[in-house]
Amino acid sequence: MVRRKFMGQTFLGMAGLAAGRLKGFPFGRMGAPGVSAPSKNAGGIQERAVSPKARELHTKAIIIDGHNDSLIEHWARKESYDLGRDWPAYHADLARMKRGGLTAVNSMVGDSNLVQGLELWSAMFENLEKHPGDFLLVLSAEDIPRAKKEGKIGLIGQLEGCAMLSGNLRVLQTLHKLGVRVAGLTHGEGGGEFHLQPSRSPFGYGTPADREAARKETPGLTEFGRDVVRELNRLGIVVDLAHANDAAFHEALEISSKPVIFSHGNAFALSPHWRNLTDEQLKALAANGGVIGVVTYPAFIDQSPAKQTLQRLVDHIEHVCELVGDDHVGFGSDYDGMGSAAPVIPSYGELPWLTEAMLDRGFTESTILKFWGGNFLRVMRKAGA
Repeated sequence: MVRRKFMGQTFLGMAGLAAGRLKGFPFGRMGAPGVSAPSKNAGGIQERAVSPKARELHTKAIIIDGHNDSLIEHWARKESYDLGRDWPAYHADLARMKRGGLTAVNSMVGDSNLVQGLELWSAMFENLEKHPGDFLLVLSAEDIPRAKKEGKIGLIGQLEGCAMLSGNLRVLQTLHKLGVRVAGLTHGEGGGEFHLQPSRSPFGYGTPADREAARKETPGLTEFGRDVVRELNRLGIVVDLAHANDAAFHEALEISSKPVIFSHGNAFALSPHWRNLTDEQLKALAANGGVIGVVTYPAFIDQSPAKQTLQRLVDHIEHVCELVGDDHVGFGSDYDGMGSAAPVIPSYGELPWLTEAMLDRGFTESTILKFWGGNFLRVMRKAGA
């Protein structure tokens, strides 16, 4: 199936990691004054305690999700694209987006197949037309605070790979006119005729020595890949380095004149997965002015299923902040893009859990506001989006 030729292989063997994962992590504040008791919501999810302070801060925040796969998952299951309906079998629908305070989301609209990508754009427009009071299309960074003010959710067109360009920058220019404002260079593919890196990105767990060797021995970007980075900068489309191999990651940073993002991934120092960034990469990303979106996918959070928890996700946020500062971390859920794995924050409806957990850990309100959307918004503005 076109949707996940790559991902179908990458998830191979991951079911064992997902099995037995803890379904959540208590905040340790149950029963505290002013904190709600645990309850079951309509989806059967065990709610966690969220204090009035956390809810007030969460309501104040501009919340931007760095990566979402819901539309392409609906395409894969051959189900309606209408996000206004209740979708308990998915991680996302309008009701839970609203409940979780989502302001804007990078919505995946294609990677390797142009026709498929155009269908996903049609799905985006369908939701905009069916629910004009709830969604708006983000064509500039300033549309995001406007969405917050109007109580809407901004939909940001995001490519998860540029193989669909078929080696033609004019296709990219047309997609920009359609509304693409974030673009990943690769979805991990490499070595094919229209791929932007000459070799595939590894997936699974590795060692620091593996990462160092890969950067030295693996080629980075193709000539067209370098051209795409420059054209993305020119057009005002944010460059996304998630899924890029290590050599391509560093080469793209050298070429880009604008801040970039790593839309969904975590810290390799805490979970040695190839899809996570090493400390060296995090420092390079910060030097560029870029942002990593920490992800709820359990295997990226810890190698041990017993440690794939909300609190361990907060450890990743803390690691990035301590290493490079709080200007370089955001949120990238990867909702509806995890196969059978269950995210540590079950859906958009439970996002306030993370605000509570960060407050409990001692993060300042300023840092939490940067994390939820301030940092991604800054990158979009500087990129010229």
